[in-house]
Amino acid sequence: VLADDKTHANAPASSVIVGGGPTGLACAIALARRGWGNIEVWERLAKPPSSDSSVWGDASRSYNVGLSGRGQAVLKDLGVFDAVIDKCAVVKGRMDWGPNGEPKERLANKTYDTQVIQRDRLVSVLVEEIEKKYAGKISVSYDVACVDCEFGADGVTLERGACGENCDLAAARAQGKTVTPVVFGAEGNTMHSAVVREMDRNAACGVKVIKFPNTNPRVYKTIPIHLPSDMRKDLNYSARTKAGVALECLPTKEGLLIGIMLVKPEDEETCVKLSNKESLKTFFDEHFPMFVPWIKDEDIESMANSKFFGLPSFGYVDKSLNMGGQGALLGDAIHTVKPYFGLGVNSAWEDVKVLVEALDDANGDTSVALPHYSKKRAADAKALVDLSRSFDGGFMTFVLPLIVDSIFNKVAPWLFMPNTIQMLQREEWSFSAIAKRKWLDRFMQGTVIMSFMSAVGYAALQLTRQYVWPFVARALLRGGA
Repeated sequence: VLADDKTHANAPASSVIVGGGPTGLACAIALARRGWGNIEVWERLAKPPSSDSSVWGDASRSYNVGLSGRGQAVLKDLGVFDAVIDKCAVVKGRMDWGPNGEPKERLANKTYDTQVIQRDRLVSVLVEEIEKKYAGKISVSYDVACVDCEFGADGVTLERGACGENCDLAAARAQGKTVTPVVFGAEGNTMHSAVVREMDRNAACGVKVIKFPNTNPRVYKTIPIHLPSDMRKDLNYSARTKAGVALECLPTKEGLLIGIMLVKPEDEETCVKLSNKESLKTFFDEHFPMFVPWIKDEDIESMANSKFFGLPSFGYVDKSLNMGGQGALLGDAIHTVKPYFGLGVNSAWEDVKVLVEALDDANGDTSVALPHYSKKRAADAKALVDLSRSFDGGFMTFVLPLIVDSIFNKVAPWLFMPNTIQMLQREEWSFSAIAKRKWLDRFMQGTVIMSFMSAVGYAALQLTRQYVWPFVARALLRGGA
């Protein structure tokens, strides 16, 4: 496991990790713990503020991410659990207001407490851990984009450059080259990522990037929610309108809630209302009156003047996740999901765990380890995205299966597994195993339902033959007489 003290005898002399987010930094820490040195991390964004900075009280600074049992297990193995948890808030359940305005509190029944932290603050904690423990092995460079990538006999040639104030990878300009034995792509599933683009284009590599059209797009704005002292600070507060506008609020360590208002981009009327102070204030009064006492007037104005942000489209990398022993992809680069159920960063850290386990087995020999990592993780990447896409539909593809799963699991827990969302929180189950098990559940559920319907139909037919038809026949005879 990651927590073991091992040194890879065949570790390469150097490596580059493209992407300095939670995935790339966790990967760097894991490799450093295995004795790797000269690990460069390239991050196209600026260095985040200190994890103790007062900026984390600004709701627009960064969105929250949830750390489930999967992610927490990896943090413990990496030796950074305590440092991360110190900056987290606990979420023990939900407080939901439906379209009718009635609140309902639901506490989670799990073996762990979900922890939430601002995404950029999480990055800051991991950077501080690197600077404290691994400064001699890991260097993190900021405002550095990977502009181009080329795999060759002498190594991987990477062009680095600055991508400007807006961090537009497509417009980044090359400023120099680096040759490294191995590169890890942790920058996201986008063709603007040079590593992803080259591995998808290179005929010698089996990587195939699959991107799905965004059939259920959402855009969002953020706003701070100031709960009174008598309200629970360990809940996910949520409300939604009949038209589908949702307000999801997660706590921070300081007690402030970060509210995210999600709306369909084609709902132009609502989008316009959310971009004007007075109309936004009226919108809250009409649709989210329960939150109005907890929102400051200046925050309404700030939200109205802010821009909309979009959620990512689903995508995954098919067939292969590596380029021989010279490159591998992990994190959002191989499975991009919408951040509804806390699967993004937690599954990315599991990628790191599987990668290091493969390297352990090969004693650091990437030519052996990276193909093994790909073989072990590619099916999980696809399964995670396929399962997540099923949550992004309407009643038939999301709500109804959850209801059916819950009913069958309650009636026969020894035969039927819990619903898919609950299954995804069980770190002992891989995503591909969950997908296979839910397919089996659907088959058995269908068999039971069809058998029940056949039995009901047969019983109805027998009753008709025994009682209805004789009654009709006698009635017809009497009518003829």
